[in-house]
Amino acid sequence: MMKTLPSIGLCVLVLAAQGLPAARAAYPDKPVTIVVPFAAGSPTDAVARVVAEALGKRLGQSMVVQNRPGATGMIGSEYVARAQPDGYTLLFGTNTTQVANQYFFKKVSYDGLKDFAPVAIVGGVPHALVVNPSVPVNSVAELIEYAKAHPGKLSFPYANSTTRITGSTFRVMTKTQIEAIPYKAYGQAIAELLGGQTQMMFIDFSTGLSYMTSGKLKALAITPDRSAKLPGVPAMKEVLPGFEIGNWNGLFAPTGTSPEVIDRLNREIRAVLEQPELRKQVDGVGYELLPPMAPAEFGKYIAEESRHYARLTKAADIQPE
Repeated sequence: MMKTLPSIGLCVLVLAAQGLPAARAAYPDKPVTIVVPFAAGSPTDAVARVVAEALGKRLGQSMVVQNRPGATGMIGSEYVARAQPDGYTLLFGTNTTQVANQYFFKKVSYDGLKDFAPVAIVGGVPHALVVNPSVPVNSVAELIEYAKAHPGKLSFPYANSTTRITGSTFRVMTKTQIEAIPYKAYGQAIAELLGGQTQMMFIDFSTGLSYMTSGKLKALAITPDRSAKLPGVPAMKEVLPGFEIGNWNGLFAPTGTSPEVIDRLNREIRAVLEQPELRKQVDGVGYELLPPMAPAEFGKYIAEESRHYARLTKAADIQPE
């Protein structure tokens, strides 16, 4: 004869049959996509892949790096801004995508501050003020003197927001007549500099360090700070007080993402950035890690950067295109 179920057990079965929600799975329970809004092989892409691999190991889940380049990072950034805020689509954003684009372009299809929740800052690539060896100067002071003595003779190429704002700010602060030459490709801009068609530039370490150490380009100063990679080369702010321009990137989630997910990602990223092997890998591409920040602190940092860029672009008379 079939035994009758105890009343408590029967209640459990009834509740289960009514479809009560199951316990929420721990994040992440499926692969996470990290969108890099620049081309594969770029400095941002290289660092994102190193961080993604280490982060995936800590989270026990695949981190898929997906390149969505175009429109100075706006295509990939908009894609993430419109994604579900569930922690499974993230952006490896930069000062260009989150801050500078709104001051450089009339039409930006997302808001770098309002449409994203800052997760964690990672680091940045220092830039050096370099000149072609044909320019007879060995310091920033000599470059300024030479530029004033030869108005209109010097020019700098730019192909992204950092090279544009640094060169334009230098021109304004020094009251010199240095021409800005736009290029669509960063590689082309550097090729023209090496060939002498342009004479000076703020070049990133990941691309330009080998040219500087080999003597193909002459480094005069570094922004934002001195670097052990170029001992003896001063920081721009030391030789031109008030010149404060940095380059940074980090991880972002769409606005509305759970604070628990954001805090978890922040903790894990801070942990992976302490790994000696990872630090060695990013150092090898000319990249420098920045001090860790909590999500709220990172958000305040970005807001201040936005105000800083507003002042810089206004002073340099840069009009949105």
